[in-house]
Amino acid sequence: MTEEEKRQSDEVREKADRLAELAAQQEALKKEADAIKAWFEARATDDLKDTKSKTVEYWGSRNAKVTVGMSSTVKPVSLTMMFLGEYTEGSLDETIRGITGDEKIQRVLRKKLKGKYGRDTETLVKLAGLPEKEASDWAYLVAEVVNWEWIVQVLKAAGWGGTPQEAIDIINSAIIVDEGLKVSVEAERTE
Repeated sequence: MTEEEKRQSDEVREKADRLAELAAQQEALKKEADAIKAWFEARATDDLKDTKSKTVEYWGSRNAKVTVGMSSTVKPVSLTMMFLGEYTEGSLDETIRGITGDEKIQRVLRKKLKGKYGRDTETLVKLAGLPEKEASDWAYLVAEVVNWEWIVQVLKAAGWGGTPQEAIDIINSAIIVDEGLKVSVEAERTE
C-alpha cells in the first residue's frame, strides 16, 4: 500500500467513524425530541378536549413556540389486507381500553394509533410506557382492528346488506395479490 493509499484509507476510516458518531447523536436527539413532542401531544389533547379548536400554542422563553394541531385525513382502503386476512374483528376503542386504563393516555392514543405497525409500536412505547415486545404485540392487533373498522365502514357506505365476512369472501374470490420478498444485506468489513 502506497503512502497516498494509506492516507486515503485513514481519511475514509476517519470520515466513516465521524459519520457513525454523528448518526448516533442524531438518533439520541430525535428520541429526546419525540419524547417531548409526545408530552405536548398529550397536553394538547387534554387542553383541546371539549372545544371546537383544532390547534393550541405553547410558548417558551425567547419566542420559542410549539403549536399542536389536530388533523383529519381521508385514506383509501386497500383490498390487499382483506385478501391476506390482515384484519381482526373488534374496535380501536376496545383495544385502547385493553392497553391502558388511563383516560388521558386513551384520548391521545385514539388520535395517534393509525394501524401503522412500526409507528404505532413507537407510539405505545413512548405514550403508554409499554415495553418494546408488548408494544409490538398491541401494535399488530391495532393494525388488524383498524383494517376491520375500514372494511365495516366501506361496506356500510356501500349499503351492503350481508355480513362483513360474506363481502370479504366475495372480494377474495375475485382478486389476486402478488406477494414478494426483498432482502438487503449489510456487513462490517474485516481486514
